[in-house]
Amino acid sequence: MILSSSFHRMQKHSETNIKSRPRIFYGWWIIIAGGAGMSIASGINFHGFGNFIIPLSEEFGWSYATISIVFSLARLESGMIGPVEGWAVDRLGPRRLMLIGLPLMGIGYIAMSQINSLAAFLFVYVFLIALGNSLGMSTPITAAAANWFNKKRGLAFGIMWSGVGLGGLFVPAVGWIVSEYGWRDAAMIVGIVIIIVGIPIASVMRHRPEQYGYYPDGQPPEDAPVGTMTRAPVMPDLSNDFSAREALRTSSFWFLSLSITARSLVSGGIGLHLVPYFVSLGASDVSAAALAGSVGLMSIPGRFGLSTLGDYMNRRYVMVASLGVMAVAIIFMARAESVSGVIPALVVFSAAQGGISVIPQSLIADYFGRRAYATIQGFRSSIQMLGIIVGPVVSGIVFDQTQSYAGAFLGFSAAALVSMFLVFLARPPARPKRN
Repeated sequence: MILSSSFHRMQKHSETNIKSRPRIFYGWWIIIAGGAGMSIASGINFHGFGNFIIPLSEEFGWSYATISIVFSLARLESGMIGPVEGWAVDRLGPRRLMLIGLPLMGIGYIAMSQINSLAAFLFVYVFLIALGNSLGMSTPITAAAANWFNKKRGLAFGIMWSGVGLGGLFVPAVGWIVSEYGWRDAAMIVGIVIIIVGIPIASVMRHRPEQYGYYPDGQPPEDAPVGTMTRAPVMPDLSNDFSAREALRTSSFWFLSLSITARSLVSGGIGLHLVPYFVSLGASDVSAAALAGSVGLMSIPGRFGLSTLGDYMNRRYVMVASLGVMAVAIIFMARAESVSGVIPALVVFSAAQGGISVIPQSLIADYFGRRAYATIQGFRSSIQMLGIIVGPVVSGIVFDQTQSYAGAFLGFSAAALVSMFLVFLARPPARPKRN
């Protein structure tokens, strides 16, 4: 009733829009803008942040584990606000949250350039950078994409999440700025860039296509009457979709969420420490940043190809296969003794990791529908945070004690196998029965 009422208030606006329909479906502009947002989140605030670990450690004497704990606390905060953020996206739309979050993240990096204590770093990173990233990135962007696409959802998500791979180009750029101008000036520059680029990205976002005179994928449903494309679309019947409460009652939600959590332990533990990992294998700081950035680029075939493959095959099986391949690749990464020796395993790891980062986004929409997609994603992120928190800390502690990442990486390989087993158990849920 609420969705239907909201739509009727916008019906007149939709009928106006339908008369001047552009050649390119607006959903694709959302995907392009979302990909740009994902590239910032990955290239600057995830992989790119690894460029700051070594200089922060050298200037303040902080251990890698200490810096990783701050990073993990930020993930804890993001997980805690996940359900509230998802609820806000489902009701207010993604654009409003992004117009708050992206500038906040930029301000956070500017403030980071002025820190002089661990307490200041903790406050700035957790309450400005991480909060801004949470409000302005993943959940709002993926919710918009899930609403604007249905049959082509895998393709759309694959294109959008390829932005995470393209974000790898930011990693060596940030590394070069840190090397040439110092980490403080680098943080200042990063913050300014995020604000300048982020606001236009947020302005492109829209919530549901029906509110603007479109159907998902730009096409009416197969059972729509003749002449549908000349009329404003009616709000779809979402009564068979899951509410957040109903999704939480299914075993599918929990198996899938725990699988993503185990996988996030792997990607978080390896991703944040890629730059110091390559340095430990003999690379220079700038070369290590370039290699870390290449991981994002090498993940694009997986993000795009494996996600698109899910439009034609069972997404769950594609995810299972990708996790198995990734587990094997991580073992070879743990055993590598030089940069040249790790490259083959790195290529395989990047492609597999890229695919399994994207596929669950579509799988959740397939399983639970569009009705409360963002809210369900928010609850899922609250569970996922456990893996994101633990992974970087494990890497930092193991390295501090052994001066090697080998032990941590072997543990991550085992976690990938656990994630694979949990996906096997995450079968499609039965639709909710209502009186």
